[in-house]
Amino acid sequence: MLSELNQRATLLALTLAPDGGGGFAESWTAFATVWIGIEALSATDTANADHLESRVRHRIVLRRRSDLAAGQRLQVGARLFRLHGVLDPGSHASYLILQCEELP
Repeated sequence: MLSELNQRATLLALTLAPDGGGGFAESWTAFATVWIGIEALSATDTANADHLESRVRHRIVLRRRSDLAAGQRLQVGARLFRLHGVLDPGSHASYLILQCEELP
């Protein structure tokens, strides 16, 4: 596990607002700023008809919180990550492990 929480990250949640036409406009709203440790785990490239798509998966460690869920996002500077899963090592652990994918 990462031992240093040395990067600042903003946690983002999806917000839906009525668009006036019967639908909703999506936006991402910051709900916390936290210290994290980040580690790249794997990278894969997929060739599509018109471009090469790269996926980089990361493990992100942060202090325990109760307001995290898959589908949320984290922003670290200009980098954006989609949260795929929250791994809880146990109720006595002071950290959580997030499985994330960096967005292009």
